[in-house]
Amino acid sequence: MLQNIRDRFTGVMALIIIGGIGVAMVIGLVNTETGMQGRESAASVNGEEIALTDYREVVQQQVLQQEQQTRSDIPPAERAQIDRNVLEGMVRNRVVAQYVKAQGFRVGDARVAEQIRTLPVFQVGGKFSPDGYQAALASQGVSPAVFEEERRVAMEIEQLQDGLLDSAFYTPAEFRRFVVLEGERRQAAYAIIDAKALAAGVTVTDADIKAYYDAHPDRFESRESVSLDYVEAKPAEIPPAAEPTEAELHASYDANPDRFQTAEQRRARHILIAVAKGVDDAAAASKAADIRARLEKGEDFAALARQYSDDSGSAANGGELGWAGKGTYVGPFEEALFAARPGEITQPVKTEFGYHIIQLEEVRPGVRRSFDEVRSELAEEARHKGSQDRFFELTEKMDDAALQNPGSLEAVAKASGLPIRHVAEFTRSAGGEPFGANRAVIDAAFSGRVLEAGENSALVEVGDGSAVILRVTEHRPAKLRPLEEVRAQAEAGARAEQAASLAAERGRKLVQEARAGGDFRTLVAAAGTTLVAPSEPMQRNSPAVPAEVLAAIFRVPQPAMEPAAAGKTSAAASGSYDGLELQDGSYAVLRVDAVMPGRPDEIPREQRDARKAALARQTGIGEVTGVAVDLRKAAKVVVAPGLFDQQDNP
Repeated sequence: MLQNIRDRFTGVMALIIIGGIGVAMVIGLVNTETGMQGRESAASVNGEEIALTDYREVVQQQVLQQEQQTRSDIPPAERAQIDRNVLEGMVRNRVVAQYVKAQGFRVGDARVAEQIRTLPVFQVGGKFSPDGYQAALASQGVSPAVFEEERRVAMEIEQLQDGLLDSAFYTPAEFRRFVVLEGERRQAAYAIIDAKALAAGVTVTDADIKAYYDAHPDRFESRESVSLDYVEAKPAEIPPAAEPTEAELHASYDANPDRFQTAEQRRARHILIAVAKGVDDAAAASKAADIRARLEKGEDFAALARQYSDDSGSAANGGELGWAGKGTYVGPFEEALFAARPGEITQPVKTEFGYHIIQLEEVRPGVRRSFDEVRSELAEEARHKGSQDRFFELTEKMDDAALQNPGSLEAVAKASGLPIRHVAEFTRSAGGEPFGANRAVIDAAFSGRVLEAGENSALVEVGDGSAVILRVTEHRPAKLRPLEEVRAQAEAGARAEQAASLAAERGRKLVQEARAGGDFRTLVAAAGTTLVAPSEPMQRNSPAVPAEVLAAIFRVPQPAMEPAAAGKTSAAASGSYDGLELQDGSYAVLRVDAVMPGRPDEIPREQRDARKAALARQTGIGEVTGVAVDLRKAAKVVVAPGLFDQQDNP
């Protein structure tokens, strides 16, 4: 729909072009499957389905992302939690989308187009590129219609969010309390007892290694995997179809008389009087009528467009819009343009952007291309269709043979003329070559029908348009690997665990002695580590202090005030001590000597106002989340049986 948008359109005229696309968001706002035949669903939400293919795609993205972050396979329990979290997120998105529709939130085509044209992913040289748009969508396997509807629904949800955010507020007392806490500074010192350094001196026995191995069996499990046989049909490997005959090409040409007819195009100018903030509808209509009257008296259209038009993209060129066919502009504008005669100036036409005065300059009639001009195009299409038909026939034969002979792939190979190939190891968590982590293939390989009943799979489509039928030849469940096989790993774990325990023991003792009156610096030195005592007070975002340590420092209670000593006029603060086990097994010991609250009067007014607005927005976000939670609780959600290998609702 957006292929008619031309790079040179700018300004307001870009806003009234119909259509729109957006960033891919397979998050459950709409289904990416447009065909209804044979569609499977993961769940229904108030009667609306969430497509199974969409659900699988999001799960696969989440699994791959986590595996890349952890550089390891995801344990089965965590994988099951990902499955449920993904569905819950998609359900929440769907109920919110349903709510905004029911409440009358609407976004028109022009606004969708306006928003999409600004997305860098579809721009070339800073301008919207129709080719870039088509290529980006094709690479994701998403149709323009689905893509545009997804963006439209997201923008409607943004209307709801904006309304809630705009109504949120933060009281002066709340803001003052926040500034006092956020601006707080602390004079503090810390030291880290390094577990890795202690590990070098730790000796572990065979009993220690065995105890660690027994306590952490999940760390020594092999990955569940299977060996596969499969038959794969690839479109690129299908022999070319026979060359179409001249009679077939002529029949195709004659069967589609409108297809090769170029559409009529019209070249026009316009003057836009926008209805915007500070300009009401009546004033805009009156101004447009006055300009139309001046044109009637013979004043130059281009000169008046340069002087009065609010379309910044065309005003400088005298309102010139260039050639355009039907489907380019919004309805009222298009109707007036295609009803006009060459040279005619229309009466003001109202659209969602204001009032337009249109001058039709020239009409370019549509012309039908001759058979000779399109012969090569018809021939290529015929060859492509022939190949597609042959591929479809082949996959039908494969599917039928697999169903009729569920215990073997021999019949599939014979019916298709394709070889049986083998995969030695294919895991439930990450798949394996040549299919990668394709979720459809993984689900098929580990389905009850294939894994437990030993049958052939149904025909499975893979990402490049290929289709595969597979069967499991060997199943290797996840199991505890023998200690002898993982001894080095278990020994390293036991050593690290004992080192962490030793670091925590020393750290807790140090804190206890410091609280009893011992000199903190001396105790730290005796523990074999170094005291870090910055001269300047720490802030909540001090970059030089490890994040774990910094957060703990700001959780330490304020130092107690000691009574004034003889000869002193005021009390003094004694240090406040604490300790913290760090994620890497080390232990941090902390001392806080002074706490200095933040002072709102030290923050410039502009910064205070901006921060207060940001806090109000955070409050609004909480309200948005609350709405989503309430809608989810009230929704009727039915999860497809067996989606989580059990029949229950999230």
